[in-house]
Amino acid sequence: MEQELNKSIIIAYYLSRRDKEGLNVLGYKTFSKAFKEIGKKIGEKPNNLKNMRDEFDPLFPNQRKGWHQRNLRASRQEVFDKFSKMSDFDLDKYVKGLLNGNTTNNDIYIQQNLGFDTENAESLEEYRKAAKVVKNHISTNRVNFRYSNEEVEAVRNEFLDKFAPEKLAAIPDEKLLKSLFYSKDGNECSLSYVLENQEKIKNMFGGIAGGSTYKFGLFQRNEDGMWVTGSGNKPTVLTEDKALELGKGIRDEIVKGAKLIENTQLNTKEDYDYLDLVLNQETKNTAKKVWVQKYYQILYPEKFVSFYTEEWIDHFLYALDIEPSEKFYGKKGQLAIVKRLSGLEDNEFSDALFDCFKQPKKFIRLGSSIDNGRSIAGEWREKGIVAIGWPKIGSLKHFAKGNSLNRENLAHMLKEEYYSEDSSTSSRKAGEIIKFFNTNKDTVFTIMNGEELIALVDELGEYYYDLNNTPWVHCKKGAWHMSFLEDEFLPKKSEGKLTTCYEFKEPENLQFLYRKYYYDLDGKGMTKIDNELKYNTGLKTNFPANRIIFGAPGTGKSYTLEQERKITLQNETIGGYERVTFHPDYTYSQFVGTYKPVTDRSGTISYQFVPGPFMRVYVEALKNGRSGNPEPYILIIEEINRANVAAVFGDVFQLLDRDSFNVSEYPIHATEDVRTYLAVQLGGNPEDYTEIKIPDNMLIWATMNSADQGVFPMDTAFKRRWDFNYLGINNSEDKIAGKIVTIGKGEHRKKVEWNILRKEINNVLLNDCKVNEDKLMGPFFLSIKNLPEGEEMDEENFSRMFKNKVIMYLFDDAAKQKRPTLFSGCDIKNIYSAICDAFDEKGVDIFNESIRNAFLNSVDGVEE
Repeated sequence: MEQELNKSIIIAYYLSRRDKEGLNVLGYKTFSKAFKEIGKKIGEKPNNLKNMRDEFDPLFPNQRKGWHQRNLRASRQEVFDKFSKMSDFDLDKYVKGLLNGNTTNNDIYIQQNLGFDTENAESLEEYRKAAKVVKNHISTNRVNFRYSNEEVEAVRNEFLDKFAPEKLAAIPDEKLLKSLFYSKDGNECSLSYVLENQEKIKNMFGGIAGGSTYKFGLFQRNEDGMWVTGSGNKPTVLTEDKALELGKGIRDEIVKGAKLIENTQLNTKEDYDYLDLVLNQETKNTAKKVWVQKYYQILYPEKFVSFYTEEWIDHFLYALDIEPSEKFYGKKGQLAIVKRLSGLEDNEFSDALFDCFKQPKKFIRLGSSIDNGRSIAGEWREKGIVAIGWPKIGSLKHFAKGNSLNRENLAHMLKEEYYSEDSSTSSRKAGEIIKFFNTNKDTVFTIMNGEELIALVDELGEYYYDLNNTPWVHCKKGAWHMSFLEDEFLPKKSEGKLTTCYEFKEPENLQFLYRKYYYDLDGKGMTKIDNELKYNTGLKTNFPANRIIFGAPGTGKSYTLEQERKITLQNETIGGYERVTFHPDYTYSQFVGTYKPVTDRSGTISYQFVPGPFMRVYVEALKNGRSGNPEPYILIIEEINRANVAAVFGDVFQLLDRDSFNVSEYPIHATEDVRTYLAVQLGGNPEDYTEIKIPDNMLIWATMNSADQGVFPMDTAFKRRWDFNYLGINNSEDKIAGKIVTIGKGEHRKKVEWNILRKEINNVLLNDCKVNEDKLMGPFFLSIKNLPEGEEMDEENFSRMFKNKVIMYLFDDAAKQKRPTLFSGCDIKNIYSAICDAFDEKGVDIFNESIRNAFLNSVDGVEE
């Protein structure tokens, strides 16, 4: 028998290679504690263990450099050679076994217990790379797992207590049907119900909802209590005896499959492919049923993954640059191999995959050929759109049917306008048009001209019809990525070649396109998440990038900004915006963002960077800047001077200084929290975002009313970074001109035009009360939305608004020190309620003589 390897050297090798992850696996928090307790267990001095670990350190990417800068000694080299090709997962298991006394001869353990095939090590290389992608994503993006491993294991053990294979085998006949299948009494304890609906089982081990109850192979019908099998189109009603016979058969096949899986070593794709063949033969294809797959997943989480449809499994495999097996359990096994090599538990692996790659993608070929072999793609890219023709059929929304289009009606119109002699072509083209219409945010268009690859387009917007773009009138916005080299072609060049809109299906083409999309999106060998930021996008707008609109109350500051926002964003068809209102307690943390405790769905509390409106708009603008089709993103700040702007903006203040291209002239250093957040949102590593600048497509617009009470002053340095736009006291007064109301009683009853009254009050404030202009009332002091479209205003509504807004403002603010002057027509001039009561009786005669003289004509006796 071959001499046993030295335990101490193996442990030292493990601690160097696995580093802190290895400490976690073995249950230690520090190396010093590990050296002490492991040394005691294996009879080695702690310092010797440390020195041996340091000898291996130059070979691995840890933070230590190792103090023995020399070739490994023979005993160390032997351990390195034996274990270097073993996966982290298998090495973890081996070392734990070694420390627990479960291993006597190392090589026998490696070959027999782990089933690790050293000859197959090279075939696992693509899986190792995939595992590295997943682990890097977790470490870079601080992925939060929904459940702890302990929580998952507790739920799994509870499930096994009820439904382990030996438990299923022991169910007596009289209880079998209702223990396994849906029954009319709504039994929530059956295996079928638990697998599909039990909340924790659903969330922790993947969902299988959807489809009908026929997917379970047998169920009891609610309306008549009969047991049914078959399908919705061809149901078969069974007697109780026949149902029991079928149920026992399904149960026995499930149990047989479970034993087969338990006794099968599954280390390679070939192992899983063979399992697929044997398992389906032994269980008569029962193992193909989605609920049986999930059952096996819970039994053997180390051998499978919690995904149950080919669409999802293929998506993750392609995204990890692995061509999926043709066998279903082969595909599941491929992901399971990646999971094993990543050293993650099933729930961690599933959460990480979804966080990294999101929903399945559909890659769709979109032809761009016009005449003489030319392509229209350049024009599309300039406009940031993708499009198809057939303008004569009009807007596709005319053919709407649910969330899609009516193929029959669309084909009829195509035949009428384009293919009068060819019903087959009309129907086929209708299908292609519907495919274009149904594309969504999970679609990636591959723009092609014949066999020539031009670009990938994602982030698709809603469909719209644009006659200005004739003949390419059926349009969607999209983000363009020039991903392909000049002489680059699809592996299967002719797939979909003669089709305008075609979904790729060839595995070689899909793997090629996934690789481009996730790892080389812009043709620079970078991953999708490592795109270079573009601050100078070339965006041109009609308004300054940093602007503050200011003026007296009611001059229409917010209204003006809103109208100009709509113009800039072309009525919400491009770009985006966010609105925030400052107040005295508003802070930098709220504006930019900060670390906060966040509770996930399981109740677990973790700390995450929570962005504020500035950071959210900033990220959206940067994302758009990569698209090659720059669009404006606007941050609107209402009442900017109600907060302490120096404190709220903090270091962001420096970014407001923009150069001639409207990009921040002086970048600032991002905090670690911000760097990590930007890496999550924009991809790459936190180190890619050490500095930040405001791009030219991020606009910051604000309103300001310096006359309001309780506002904060702005210093000159802050002000000079903005374009100030003053709205005069009578700007846009034509919009409220001619609005007349009859107010007052008896001899005081008069017809009053609101705009004239406003201006007369302003004259008194300005000349008699010596009030500054910014305290006067603008045309929209009474909101225009509260004024009628016609000339005549309702007396009751006007009186209510006038008292609650105008009189209150004059009493509390503008004329606070000059009440006797302004309200000289009132007997009591220093009590707000008394002035309001007087207004009900006297109308405009509550004011001083110059205002009263503007409305001399009484309408006493006018019919009401």
